[in-house]
Amino acid sequence: MSATADHPTIQPRHMSMPFEQLDTPYFFNDNALLSAFFAALSSTFPAGEGEFIASVRLYRDKIKSPKLLEEIRGFIGQEGHHSRQHERVNETLRELGFDAVALDKDLERYIQRHVVNRSDKFRLAMTVCMEHLTAILAEHLLTYPETLENLAPSVQDLLYWHAVEEIEHKSVAFDTFMSIEGDQKYLRWCQVYATLFFFHRIGWYTIKLLWWQKKMPSWKDVKGFWRFMTGKKGMFTGVTKNYLDWFKKGFHPWDHDNMDLIERWKTEFYREEQDVKVQKEKAKLKAAS
Repeated sequence: MSATADHPTIQPRHMSMPFEQLDTPYFFNDNALLSAFFAALSSTFPAGEGEFIASVRLYRDKIKSPKLLEEIRGFIGQEGHHSRQHERVNETLRELGFDAVALDKDLERYIQRHVVNRSDKFRLAMTVCMEHLTAILAEHLLTYPETLENLAPSVQDLLYWHAVEEIEHKSVAFDTFMSIEGDQKYLRWCQVYATLFFFHRIGWYTIKLLWWQKKMPSWKDVKGFWRFMTGKKGMFTGVTKNYLDWFKKGFHPWDHDNMDLIERWKTEFYREEQDVKVQKEKAKLKAAS
């Protein structure tokens, strides 16, 4: 599939979830390990997506395609909204005893010390690789949404919304990189580095959250975590094939044509009451009537 051809519209949606309904840090089936894992994952998004935006902006002025420039604007808008909602849930988790905010600040410091001083090519390549990881995880969650049935509803809604927008903009950083650098071999090398970084960072943050709470996961927690990750519909087992496709010569993110999942979110998971724009419009109409 050629760059920017037959891609879905990248529509930033300003959503706001009721995280005030969370009343325990163990928001995933009362499983400390699974909850800490997802809290660790959430903790990386504000700083991480800020870097994604910054790395794409480094190349924006070099882009000639009006279509790609439009997609970049949509990408930046979506990632900005994601960051804000993850900041909100991180703040709630901190109040409940899982200090995801401290981990976000830790990652922000790491990026400032070890990433922003690297080459523009490396920074954008890392964004491209991380976007592939988030896109295949997003596809898995929207393909098997039942895997999150024991997750707190507001966090479910957050992840489904985040997932659909990751799918919508999954090729933007890739197309930006390839249109200027055109070095897919470099991307394949960077994916190995990015994957190791992802597992190390999320694993370490998961341990830190549990350590700060002095919480030792039970055997039941460990079994539930292992089943979620490696079972028939497990998160890791479910993304393996899509992950490995990255290393095929000439791979493009839209080789995984999953636009049907965008429609699935709209019909099954979209909640109008969480759409800030819709609620503002309703309030205006009510005030005018």
